[in-house]
Amino acid sequence: MSVIRKELEAIIMRLPVEKLKLLLDYAHELEEELTPEEIAEIEAGKAEMARGEWVDWDELKRELNI
Repeated sequence: MSVIRKELEAIIMRLPVEKLKLLLDYAHELEEELTPEEIAEIEAGKAEMARGEWVDWDELKRELNI
């Protein structure tokens, strides 16, 4: 067994059930492959951010009074 697997196993054994559920959800996400459309959306979002086309979350909440 690899060092990484041993370390992961040790961490998993110490986690409470609530965090194990989160870890399982994340593991399922890691298994999924992105579609070409999802990759294109991610790249478009990165390009928007590079052009400065983004809004600060806290600022937006203040503007919307939420």
